[in-house]
Amino acid sequence: MKKNRPVKTSKLDFIIRIAGEGGEGVISCGELFAKMAARTEFHVFTFITYPAEMRGGYSMIQIRLRDMTIYSMGSMVDCLVVFNQEAFDNSIEVLKPGGILLYDPATVDIGKLDSEFTLEPIPLTMMAKEATGGILGKNMVALGALSHIFGADMELLEGLVRERYGAKGEDAINKNSRALDAGYRAAANINIEAKFRLADLKASGENYMLLSGNQAVALGAIAAGCRFCAGYPITPSTSIFETLIRLLPLVGGRAIQMEDEIAAISAIIGASFAGEKVITPTSGPGLQLMTEQLSLASMIEVPVVIVDVQRAGPSTGLPTKTEQSDLKYAVYGAAGDSPRIILAPTGVEDAFYQTIRAFNLAERYQVPVLMLLDQSIGYRKATVKMPDFDKLSLVDKTEHRKSVSIPKSDLIPIINRMEPDEHELEDFFRYQDTEDGTSPMSRPGTAGGQYLATGLEHDERGLADQTPKNHLKMSKKRFRKLEYISKQFDKNPIEFYGAPEAVIGVIGWGSTEGAIREARYLAEEEGVMIRHLHPHTISPLPSRQISLFLLRLKYLLIVEENLTGQFAHYLKAKFNIRPIGIRKCEGMPITPEEILRVIIKVARIDDEDNSTSL
Repeated sequence: MKKNRPVKTSKLDFIIRIAGEGGEGVISCGELFAKMAARTEFHVFTFITYPAEMRGGYSMIQIRLRDMTIYSMGSMVDCLVVFNQEAFDNSIEVLKPGGILLYDPATVDIGKLDSEFTLEPIPLTMMAKEATGGILGKNMVALGALSHIFGADMELLEGLVRERYGAKGEDAINKNSRALDAGYRAAANINIEAKFRLADLKASGENYMLLSGNQAVALGAIAAGCRFCAGYPITPSTSIFETLIRLLPLVGGRAIQMEDEIAAISAIIGASFAGEKVITPTSGPGLQLMTEQLSLASMIEVPVVIVDVQRAGPSTGLPTKTEQSDLKYAVYGAAGDSPRIILAPTGVEDAFYQTIRAFNLAERYQVPVLMLLDQSIGYRKATVKMPDFDKLSLVDKTEHRKSVSIPKSDLIPIINRMEPDEHELEDFFRYQDTEDGTSPMSRPGTAGGQYLATGLEHDERGLADQTPKNHLKMSKKRFRKLEYISKQFDKNPIEFYGAPEAVIGVIGWGSTEGAIREARYLAEEEGVMIRHLHPHTISPLPSRQISLFLLRLKYLLIVEENLTGQFAHYLKAKFNIRPIGIRKCEGMPITPEEILRVIIKVARIDDEDNSTSL
């Protein structure tokens, strides 16, 4: 193994998990604590999972606090709060030795738990009944106890409680406040030396906000100029739609709930044809229903953005769990050769910028753009730097006609579709066969700009033409866009993390980026050097980038959250490689330690046998 090199480490890295039954307020308890912590200099990262049923089933929220950027939810937890027996049974195995366990002795039997843990019973149910007259307040009791242990600013916390429950009336606010105070006072008897005190930490000087991945997508869409959204509620993408319902009217746009996903994509195709920038959020089952219209958008060359927040499993599957199993369908799910671009954000902040990029690519090349998130990004909340909206810059039309390549600067480019000029309108060819496959698109009502947009194969004017020669010509025209994008990628310098000299490489996509990054840091601490590539564009792949990354590698690990290794199969077909798969298919995100174990195992094999190669 290679010698260790310095790795930036955190002075504080603390993980809290709050677990219980759906309907007990587990998530709201954790979100209030996370929001309070986000008002300090700490970075915050949450992961949420809950049952698909309307009531009941295991729910939990994991909150990671750190004094530097957080890339993953982490693995083992420092403090575990459990409301019931199921929560204890499902979570106790992730509590670190020496960790803190807060539990309700009336509902949790801890058995002969090892004394290596700090055990603190708190009668959550009884105290909630005394404070509120019911058991629904025990989440606030738990929040109060956590607030005392970690020295929270109670005035701030009470303000957050009022903000969250204000719509339910003064009685609800008072009940929650009494339960919060009861938990705070009860924790005064707990003899735990806190790792940190939130109240002692001033707010960060930088402008941060606590944002979920789905909220970031909605904000990115608005920043890109989207003014129309059609959707049908489907977990775990619904909060994108809900956010746009609230925000789009503020900027002169609108969001409409349709009767199903087929109607939703049909509506955005129509709105895009009329000149609007459009989006529809969905999940796997909804994407399947959209397939026919997705092919129509490719054929008539209208820009649309579809966001697939992936859930676990086929069919209804596990609606509230995370997985990366829609990749093959996104790439190949089409009738005929149907070009589309596929992007995969890596986290909450990246979701904002990749959404803007999705609109830019859709508008520039007049193709559908699919953006693949998953539940862990969509529902995750993290502290991210406030976007500087003053840096949004509309790309000049003349520059737009030259290339998609934008000069690197502090500005965030915003691209609108190419419209015909006066000369082109004199004899308008909507589907003109051009060098990059993109042709001017007129708005309805433009004098001289009328054309037929049909799902039938058509000629350059849009008139139906099913001759073999024309079909080949127009098919090549549509796919030339992807070829042109690939050529643009080839001009970019190769970008990867880690040691250029490393013989172990790791490739991932989407939400696994943070876990892989942290696994690399941990590997470096053990003297193992690796390099890590994480493409944002899944189709068309940045082939030159990946080919250069593969040079001189002896071992390639591909990390993904599905059973069959969909990304690995995709890369095998493109690059004729024999990778080692690291896969997880449990409805939960992969952890840095799970990746690290394989990296160390491969490094030991390399020490013993230098004959193996890709």
